[in-house]
Amino acid sequence: MSKHTERAKELRSEVPVSSNCAQTVMRVYAKEIGLDEDLAAAIGSNFGGGMRCGATCGAIAAGYMVLGAKGIEAPAVLNEFRKCMAKKHDGMTDCADLLRANAAKGGEKKPHCDNMIEEVITLIDELTDGR
Repeated sequence: MSKHTERAKELRSEVPVSSNCAQTVMRVYAKEIGLDEDLAAAIGSNFGGGMRCGATCGAIAAGYMVLGAKGIEAPAVLNEFRKCMAKKHDGMTDCADLLRANAAKGGEKKPHCDNMIEEVITLIDELTDGR
């Protein structure tokens, strides 16, 4: 398990959970991208729940922000990121669709979101090779 994944698990284990999916991803990488955790959390605050309206998953949106902050702007890499995430979830990347599909399988929301966060972090780490 990477240090990023470990930190995400710590954040998501807080009771009550104080970081949404986007905030968690942002906070995990905050120092590496030149932010303190509070500012990273503030930046990610309105991206949870698919920008609070069920659109693109907040973890995925935060993944794009982290990749950009790490200097990854190549369309091919960003397309690979999105395709990899969509492939793992039957082509879906929107929060509302992902949660609906998860619920239809009998899944609970928090474990699903925790999994999305972990998948995004793993993919960021693979795409950035530790940058």
